[in-house]
Amino acid sequence: MSGRSAVSADQRESLPRRTHTLFTILMWLLPLGFLGAVEGTLRLVGYGEPLPLFVSVQAAPEYRVLNPDMARRYFSSLTQVPTGLHDVFLAEKDSTVLRIFVQGGSSAAGYPYYYGGSFPRMLEQRLAQTYPERRIEVVNTAVAAVSSYALLDQVPGILAQDPDAVLIYAGHNEFYGALGAGSAEFLGRQRWIVNCYLRLRPLRLMQLLRSFFAAAQSAAAAEGTLMERMVREQTIPYSSPLYHAGLRQFKGNLRAILARYRRAGVPVFVGTLASNERTHAPFENTLTPGTDEAAWQLGYEKALRLAADGRLSEATAAVREVIALDSSAALGYYALGAMLDTLGRFADARAAYVMAKDRDNLRFRASEDMNAIIREVAARTGAQVVETRAHLAKAANDGIIGADLMLEHLHPNLKGYLVIADAYYEALYARELMPGPRHYVPMSVARQEVLYTAVDSLFGELRVRQLMSSWPFQPVDTPALRMDTIRVRTAEEEIALEYFLRRMGWHAATDSLRAVYESRGALHSALRAALALVQNYPYLPRPYAMAADIMVRQRRYAEALDYYAVANELEPSAQVHFMMGMIYAVISRLARAQDHLAQAVAMDPDNAGYLLQLAQAYYAAGKRDEARSVVARLLAVSPGHRQGLKLMQLMAQPGGV
Repeated sequence: MSGRSAVSADQRESLPRRTHTLFTILMWLLPLGFLGAVEGTLRLVGYGEPLPLFVSVQAAPEYRVLNPDMARRYFSSLTQVPTGLHDVFLAEKDSTVLRIFVQGGSSAAGYPYYYGGSFPRMLEQRLAQTYPERRIEVVNTAVAAVSSYALLDQVPGILAQDPDAVLIYAGHNEFYGALGAGSAEFLGRQRWIVNCYLRLRPLRLMQLLRSFFAAAQSAAAAEGTLMERMVREQTIPYSSPLYHAGLRQFKGNLRAILARYRRAGVPVFVGTLASNERTHAPFENTLTPGTDEAAWQLGYEKALRLAADGRLSEATAAVREVIALDSSAALGYYALGAMLDTLGRFADARAAYVMAKDRDNLRFRASEDMNAIIREVAARTGAQVVETRAHLAKAANDGIIGADLMLEHLHPNLKGYLVIADAYYEALYARELMPGPRHYVPMSVARQEVLYTAVDSLFGELRVRQLMSSWPFQPVDTPALRMDTIRVRTAEEEIALEYFLRRMGWHAATDSLRAVYESRGALHSALRAALALVQNYPYLPRPYAMAADIMVRQRRYAEALDYYAVANELEPSAQVHFMMGMIYAVISRLARAQDHLAQAVAMDPDNAGYLLQLAQAYYAAGKRDEARSVVARLLAVSPGHRQGLKLMQLMAQPGGV
C-alpha cells in the first residue's frame, strides 16, 4: 500500500517537470516557427535579395566580378547606391594566377576617374610587367562612402576567392560612411549590433525590418551629392565622445579584419591615410564652449591683417595667441601653417596644417589618430603598413601634400594615384609574393604605361566640378551646377561630357575615343584606349583585335600576333585569321600565312579579298595547283576581279610559277 503511494507521488512530481520542459520547448519553437514561416513566405514571393559579394559575368560565366548591387548591403535609404569597378577574375584559379584584392572607399576605388585612373589598375599594369609569366588579377572591391563595417563584411567573400594578398586603403569614412558613427546610414554605436545585423542581412525578414526603418530617411536622402546625403552629425569636435566612438569603431573592425586574414594565412598591406593639408582649409571651425568668441575673432582677424601686410613675424605671434585662446579651433592652426609656409619653414608649416586638419569638425578627412591605429593594429596582427602618406609627402612640393597631388580635400589626382600605386608596388615587390622570374619595373617606366585616357581624365574633372559646386564646399543654399551650360571644344571633351551625362557608358566612350585617335593617326593614344578596354574586358575578343590592328599600323608585328591570337582564342574570326595571315606573309613565314588565310577563307568562303591573298600566298610558295584552284573560286565569286585575272594570266605563262 505504501509502495503504491510512493510511486504515484513520483509520477505526480515528474509530470509537472515534463510538462514544464515541453511548454518551454514549445514557447521557443512557436515564435521561431512563426519567424521561419514569415521568412519562407518572403522568399517565396520574391522579396529581398541575397546580394553576394561576387557574381558571374553574364557575357563570360567563367569569370566573376564584384556584384554591382553589393553596396545595398550597407545603404538602405538611398535609391541609387555607389558601385565598384568592373574588375573581373577567373572563377577557377590555377597556379599561374597572382590574385590581389583591394578594399577601401572612394580613394581606393579611384574617384573621380575610376578605371585606368585608379591606383589598383595602375598597380595591376605594373605587376603584369613584373611577372610576365603569370596572370595578374587585381580585384578592386572598394566602394565610395563605406566604412570599415563594409570591409569586415566583405572578408568572407574575399577569402572564398583564394587571394594571394589583400591591400587596404581605408579610414576616411569612419564617421560619414555607411553605418559610421556620424552617418545618415546609422544603426548604433555598438559594434556587435551592427556586425550582427550585417551577418543576418541575407535574411529577408531582416531586410523587411531594415526597409521600415529606412523609409523615414529616404526622402531626405533623395537629393544632393553623396557627401551631402551621408552626413547626419555635421559637427564632431576633436576628442569628443562621438569622435572617440568613430576611433573605437575603426580600431575594432580593423583588428577583426586583419585577424581573419592572418588566420587564413593571407598577407595584408594596409596603407596610411593622406589628404590635402596645404590647400584645403578646414570645413568646420568650432570654438570650445566657454571660449570668448569675440576675442577669438578679433585676434584671428588681426593676425590675418598682419599677414596680408607682409608682417609675418608679428602675424605668427598674433595667431599663436589666438590658438592659446582655444586650442581646438581649426582655423587658427591653418592660418599658422599658411604663415609658416610663406616663411619657408615647411616642416613647421606641415605640422600646423596637420593640426588644422585634425581639428576640422566636419570629419571627411581622417585624423592622424586613424594612422596611429593603423600602425598599432597592423603591428599586433602581423599586417604590413604601407606608408602611403609619407610616400605622397615625399612626392609633394616642399614635402606638404596639397593641390599638386590632391583634387580637393582628399581624393588624389592622377599623379597622386600613381604615387599611391608606387607605394604598394614597392611593398609587394619587397615581399616576393610569388616564386619564379620577375622583373622590377621602375616608376619612370610605369608612368608611361598607365592606361588612363583623356575620357577618364576629363570625366574626373567634371565629377570634381560638380562635387565642389555643392555643400560642404559651398553654402547649403548654393544653386546646383547646371551641366547643360558646359561648352565643349574638342572631340575628347564631347565624348567625356556624353559619358558624364550618362548618354553613353565607359566602354562606348573609350571606344569612341580610340576611333577619334585612329582617324587622326595618333596611334599611341589610340592604342592606350584599346588596351584600357582590354584591361576592363579581358573576356571580349574585339578589344584585343582593335589593339592588334593599331600595332600593325605601328609595324609592331610580333605584339600584334599575340593580341590577334588571344582574340581568336576567345572567338574565332575570319578577319583575325586574315590579319594574322597577312602579318606572317610580311615576315616571310609563308606556311603560317597559308594556314591562317585558308582558315579565313573556310570561315568566309565568298570573300574576294581573302581568296586573293590566299591565292597569292600559294603562288609565292610555288604551289601552282593550289593557287589556280583558289583563283578559280575567286573568279567564280567575282568574275571580273582584275587582280584575280592578272594572277591567272601570270600563272598561265610559261614558267609562271
